[in-house]
Amino acid sequence: MNEAQVQGFNWELARAYIPWQRYTTRWSPEEGLKKGTIFPELYRPYHPTGR
Repeated sequence: MNEAQVQGFNWELARAYIPWQRYTTRWSPEEGLKKGTIFPELYRPYHPTGR
């Protein structure tokens, strides 16, 4: 039993998700640094909502 179970917390705080990848084209290292990945299939820009 871990500390979270002793205290009564059984919440799932996070779950990893890795999308399937097709290796087609790659961006240049410079573009990859700007976008956070060199694989266009994995590029998901963050668009904050106006909360």
